Amino acid sequence: MTSSGAVSIQSARLSQMGVNRQVLKEGSSVLVRVIAERGNGKYEGSVAGVRVQLSSSKNLRAGDAFTATISVKNGSIVVTPKDVSGMPGLQGSGEIALQFNEVSQTQLFSLLEALGLPADNLSSSILQSFKQMGLKMDSALANKIRSLALRFAGKEKSAAEILSLLSQKGLEADENEIMELLALLEGDERSGDESGTGQNKNKDEGKKSKEKLINRINLIEGSWYLLPFELIQLDFEGGLNGSHCLGSGCIRLLFDSLKQLKLLNLACRYNNQKYLFSLSYEGRKITNTYFNVCDLENPEKINPEEQLGRLKKHFMAADLNPGKLFWSEKEVLEGNASGLESFVAFGGDI
Repeated sequence: MTSSGAVSIQSARLSQMGVNRQVLKEGSSVLVRVIAERGNGKYEGSVAGVRVQLSSSKNLRAGDAFTATISVKNGSIVVTPKDVSGMPGLQGSGEIALQFNEVSQTQLFSLLEALGLPADNLSSSILQSFKQMGLKMDSALANKIRSLALRFAGKEKSAAEILSLLSQKGLEADENEIMELLALLEGDERSGDESGTGQNKNKDEGKKSKEKLINRINLIEGSWYLLPFELIQLDFEGGLNGSHCLGSGCIRLLFDSLKQLKLLNLACRYNNQKYLFSLSYEGRKITNTYFNVCDLENPEKINPEEQLGRLKKHFMAADLNPGKLFWSEKEVLEGNASGLESFVAFGGDI
């Protein structure tokens, strides 16, 4: 199920890759067809043209077909037959429940190899970025992005996300532009220091250069928008030259094809701590909030349960509903938080 509440129907063989992906929203109609009987109440069938394995307490026949409606009940995906008057075996059978199973890393790696991609975490990250942005799986493009991302030692995953975004928006950028953008987005510049923001013109000029690529990205409608920011403490007596930067970060907004907000990611460095949040939306409501807090000087200092309690209190004080709250590892949430994307295959029971 997608974050927007739609049902993602994929083939059992290629669902992990995002290939032949068809998104069906609540109430969508699908064609269910029985292809063959496999014995012991097991059948091969198709839902929305995708082959699945079915089991049924009713006697079915190869060739049986009917139209059904997609819905979500108690966290399960179900299809409900609309008219089975010509199929005596299905009378009174009610709903067909589809069970989704997250694939293992071993299964994912075997499919990466089948597509000509090295079976490693970088290849997996590239496919997660494709899935997150709704890009069609293209093994040639994935290999190209991988080769380019390897040039950014230590920042391969972040570079792959940026390269995927550039491809999605039809943009090109040279290696220096991407390196500068990564430095800006990941806060490699000094923050929280004592230097005045108006005292270093070279820094300002360098920042403007880095922001050129961001402006090109944000000018093209759809997918991700990148909004870097700084937390500035103003010294009103000394003017801008007396102010200094307390922290910096970036807000990333992902919109779906219907121009609805799908994800809001926030990364911020402040007071020697790094904060990461990823909020998923359905309509205007937050459904899930993933977060991580890391002490940059003493990582062991942070207690996840304590941070979870504090965050709940902040949401309550602001009268906001965060949906379900989850602590997540920072490697998953960094960048576009594409690490939250999973790949599934499914079977079904009638």
